[in-house]
Amino acid sequence: MGLRAASAAVLVPVALGTAYLGGPVFIAAVGAAGVLAWLEWRRLLGRPPVDVAAAIGIAGLAAACALFTVVGAVAAAAAGGAAALVVAVAERGGLRVRAAGLAGAGIILLIVVATLTLRGDDATGRATVFWLFAVVWASDTGAYLAGRTLGGPRLAPRISPAKTWAGAVGGVVAAAGASILLGWLMPLAGWVAERPTLAVLAVAGVLGSIVGQLGDLVESALKRRVGADDSGRLIPGHGGILDRGDSFAAAAFALILATVISGGQPPWTYSP
Repeated sequence: MGLRAASAAVLVPVALGTAYLGGPVFIAAVGAAGVLAWLEWRRLLGRPPVDVAAAIGIAGLAAACALFTVVGAVAAAAAGGAAALVVAVAERGGLRVRAAGLAGAGIILLIVVATLTLRGDDATGRATVFWLFAVVWASDTGAYLAGRTLGGPRLAPRISPAKTWAGAVGGVVAAAGASILLGWLMPLAGWVAERPTLAVLAVAGVLGSIVGQLGDLVESALKRRVGADDSGRLIPGHGGILDRGDSFAAAAFALILATVISGGQPPWTYSP
């Protein structure tokens, strides 16, 4: 726990600082995280860290970030999809290897674009990303502490033996609390014009936690399939970028989908 806390003490200010600044700083940070996630994905699947397919994935991430800055999210997403297809063609191996390359590059590229879209360039985007950080981090911490303290029946023993139902519930409760707290603090910072209702904030936090935990389970299933404990060793006490970013990635992607489908802004933020 001490090692996890020490790593968080370094990473949290970096994440919040870049999200606060937005613009090129945030785009560069998200792009760099995407590159690290792509390389970890390839390592998990036993693919070479340096080859044509790996380079195409990195180039695709760079192109998506650049296009997002100049043109917008649609062009960035299109570039990401095209890069994922080229990765699949460039991969050396059978259909399963090419499909894994397509899936990895496509998912990571789309999540990068989704995260950049959520942030945007205004105060509402800043509030949205801060809210997402708060909910996901609270969910992860609540699940860890509740699971370690209470124990009990396993949530998905075949996928992730350490996760318990108590931990899952603890994560949901912590996320709902964080959502309510941040939702009530954001207007004081001048990022949003009015306070959402407690019910809206609570439901949003619960859904964010559930989606995040599902993302964590999906990544755990991948690691279990390939016989790996962690996606990497970049972050002491936490593992790799995929280990720490799986919940955030799932929640961010779900949030941008919900926002696009609804044709509006996230329900807990209101533009001044």
